Amino acid sequence: MNRTRLIPFTLATLLLAGCNGHGDHLTLVSTGHTSIDNGAIEVANDEVTLHPDHAAPAAIGGNGDFTVDGKPVDITPAQRALLVQYYIGAIGVREHGLETGKAGAAIAGEAVKGVVSSIAGSSDKSASANARAQGEKVKQAAMKICDDLASIRDAQDQLINQLPAFKPYGSLITADSVDECRKGDNG
Repeated sequence: MNRTRLIPFTLATLLLAGCNGHGDHLTLVSTGHTSIDNGAIEVANDEVTLHPDHAAPAAIGGNGDFTVDGKPVDITPAQRALLVQYYIGAIGVREHGLETGKAGAAIAGEAVKGVVSSIAGSSDKSASANARAQGEKVKQAAMKICDDLASIRDAQDQLINQLPAFKPYGSLITADSVDECRKGDNG
């Protein structure tokens, strides 16, 4: 790849590194707050909050506690395990989004090295190879986000059948959300 073309690519990668913006499903990640699928799911302060279009917000704690509109919902141990799976998947989106961002930053570092080397008159073909290798790391890190979405989807599908209070939140992550993520990360 031409180094002058690598810089815009790198900058675009950095802008998108912590998000999965495929199709209509946008996920934004930062250290303190994560918004999954256009804000339908938010991770902040170690709590996962669900925001469906036509129901009160609900929250899932790290221990599997489930509240709807601030009121605790009685749950069985099996339901709690599924809620913890959901929580872990949402936290994983945040952690893997940050990992993706770091991998994107590494691409920028390689691009800068290549540009400086080129300006200095060196012909360092390894800079291009290093940038491609870093690009593969970004792709692998982004695939972990897709795996997290699939885990959320799996827990969600089971919860709608096992926990009546969860039904309004059972379509926040769709099969399309997961499919579009995987398609975007595979080309």
